[in-house]
Amino acid sequence: MRRLILCIVGVWSGLALMAEPFYVRINGTRDVPATNTGVKDYQERTQYAAMNVSLAKNDRLTCYDAGSGAAWNIAVIDPYGAYANFSTGSSALTCNVAGTYDIYIKMKMNDDMWFIQSSDGTSPEPYSPKDYEVAVPAQCEDIMLQAFYWDSPWDKEYGNTRWATLTGQAAEIGSYFSLVWLPPSSAPKSDGLGYIASCYSNQNSSLGSESELRTLLATLHAHDVKVLADIVINHCGNKGSWCDFNELNFGQYGTFRPDASWITSDDEGGCNPSGNADDGQHEANYEAARDWDHTDENVQNMCKAYTKWMKKVMLYDGFRYDYCGGFHTKHINAYNAAAKPYFSVMEYWYGDAATLKSRIDNAVKNSLAFDFALKYNTFRDGIFKKSYTKCINGGLRGKGYEKYAVTFIDNHDTFNRGNGNEPNGKGDGSSINDKSLMMRCNAYLLSMPGVPCVFYPHWIKYKAEIKKMIEARRAAGIHSQSLVDESADTGWYRATVHGKKGAIKLMLGTAAEDEAPAGYTLVLKGTDYALYYILGEDTMQALQTVPALDRTQPVYNIMGQRVDASFRGLVIQNGNKYYNQ
Repeated sequence: MRRLILCIVGVWSGLALMAEPFYVRINGTRDVPATNTGVKDYQERTQYAAMNVSLAKNDRLTCYDAGSGAAWNIAVIDPYGAYANFSTGSSALTCNVAGTYDIYIKMKMNDDMWFIQSSDGTSPEPYSPKDYEVAVPAQCEDIMLQAFYWDSPWDKEYGNTRWATLTGQAAEIGSYFSLVWLPPSSAPKSDGLGYIASCYSNQNSSLGSESELRTLLATLHAHDVKVLADIVINHCGNKGSWCDFNELNFGQYGTFRPDASWITSDDEGGCNPSGNADDGQHEANYEAARDWDHTDENVQNMCKAYTKWMKKVMLYDGFRYDYCGGFHTKHINAYNAAAKPYFSVMEYWYGDAATLKSRIDNAVKNSLAFDFALKYNTFRDGIFKKSYTKCINGGLRGKGYEKYAVTFIDNHDTFNRGNGNEPNGKGDGSSINDKSLMMRCNAYLLSMPGVPCVFYPHWIKYKAEIKKMIEARRAAGIHSQSLVDESADTGWYRATVHGKKGAIKLMLGTAAEDEAPAGYTLVLKGTDYALYYILGEDTMQALQTVPALDRTQPVYNIMGQRVDASFRGLVIQNGNKYYNQ
């Protein structure tokens, strides 16, 4: 809120009208002209720039309007550029580091802001996420961190992940991860992670204020990390009565006033909702909150405005869509087409790879999906039970959809939640204390194609080991579509995963006792696991030189089982090995 300091004697009967020219006032005595740039910022603020301004340490900045003779303080600074060299206050902005700066006064009614960058070219331009036609990167080398767990707002066993805490960890996170998934940043209906939002356009949550969130986003971006927003649009919270909703103000993208007509007609709420029936494909009714009718044009426009606002204004790079079983996944494509994010992943909580594939197809392949089939079939029923044949073509990879798989071991909904969904089949948080299990699962996760998502408590407890696995994956250039040579039996698993710059060899179970493969470097070795990598292998040469399969002849996988010629990966025909894509 702009505070006007009256420069004339007496009492004004109305608001002073602001008019050019404007100046940056330094220490109350020195005025530097700020010229209208003619370009508004992303929130429609008019921008006035004072270029190449020399400032000494402890100089104090305010604004001055010569037209009305009024000076005022701006208490907010855009968390980009050289913002860290300044501190805001109730009476002035203080320079903490002497230098030459370009100073922008960004003006909008009740929403003024400074933006300051170094004039010597060392300060980056304000961060602005790019537009992408498809939210599924090809041959993606990203490694994701789920930067929270269920008790994240509080100081539990693995610490808290409030915005200010993560800001302090950003440099280390950026050294190992290129994607970070944050929990919902909207104002929650009650304390907690915010999976029932009360107002999407209010970005003050249990994890911190909007200002702290913006600082976190800016700091992660400064360390080359892209950030995913958790988008909860299957359902929402209300203010008081069943269908009494908060107004949603997305600035230039629109203001929305939801009512009962926006809610599915089969919602269990007591407000006589008049929307269409829920079009969810798996878990249509969410009883804890009101379900949006995604067939309704008002709801669709709201969701498009929300995703655009989160990307263009809050500056997220992509989205994790919550509870996608509650609405048809075709809507995901529409919302991504509007916002054009870098990355999109759906939570479709279903352990069948064929079903996950169909939901990705419904989204016109414009989103990845969390690979719950891999979690249950490979990690819980395979690696934990040492039934290693379940590692062969695990999860979506077995459907040729590894490009669309975000692979994971545990998340906030499955870890220590009493629901039996941990890798050891329990729900009491005990799986994390089984180091051999954690090493086997994380070694598989960080070796295989797909986009791996490391769970925050795993990162905290086994940071040294996970860092080595990530370094090996990056060194070998393993990506979301890497090819895998693999074999297994009940008690063992062996795999060679080919990257852009090398390869990884993974041995699980009794295979971990094999001799070190010639030319490979050991990454980690322990009970029932061993991981190696090699550099300099031209792993794409085989793809370029292998002849086409003879479709009239039988095709076998590496275990000697007959498969269809459309089977992806390493196949054997007439005794010869081929990479079939």
